[in-house]
Amino acid sequence: MLATMRVTTTQSLFDEMLQRIQTGAWPVGQAIPSERSLMQEMGVSRIALREALSMLRSLGVLDTGHGRKSVVRRVSTELLERILPLVCALEPGGSYGQVFEVRLALETPAAGLAALRRTGADLQRLEELANEYARQETVAGHYPRTDLEFHLQVAQATHNPLITTLLNVISRYVIAVQSHSWNSGIPVAWDRAKRAHFSILEAIRAQDPDRARVEMEAHLRYTAALAPAIK
Repeated sequence: MLATMRVTTTQSLFDEMLQRIQTGAWPVGQAIPSERSLMQEMGVSRIALREALSMLRSLGVLDTGHGRKSVVRRVSTELLERILPLVCALEPGGSYGQVFEVRLALETPAAGLAALRRTGADLQRLEELANEYARQETVAGHYPRTDLEFHLQVAQATHNPLITTLLNVISRYVIAVQSHSWNSGIPVAWDRAKRAHFSILEAIRAQDPDRARVEMEAHLRYTAALAPAIK
């Protein structure tokens, strides 16, 4: 019973302190109140408080050096890249259809943003990847990772790190689905995928967001149709 009460208190403390960080009540880069102050303010034991603080440090939002107060950290996209794959792995009932829905919701608007924000360097890299993909002469030579790299570069061209992070998070699922899709060995479909990359590239080069979104959505939907067996 005591253990249950402590866990409940610890979770409540964790939620309260995380809320203070999220709302800016505890700003990034500043030290939070001392343990003694927090114990008095919240009316909790030192054990429960330290457990909650440990949870925040494990999450990466607090930094506590030797002999120093706990300081609120800026959460980087690297933290999301570590946590979200775990969430995906533990989520029951994952399916190809779910991966497709996420890609459609993420990559279609990302293509439009890339058209508006791309730099010369972005265009150069997209062209390199489209050409690299096109040089593969047989279906057996199709590498899902080459295809994925093109899509990741489109995400990077948005210059929104969260978009790139989210696509990175599902990248291993994308590769698995792509591998299955191309097992059908349909040269016409594979050739269409090559041409789709260049169509997306040209829309981004022309800074035409509407066309970029249309081309990306068409490409994703066509690819999805190649794997009807995955549900």
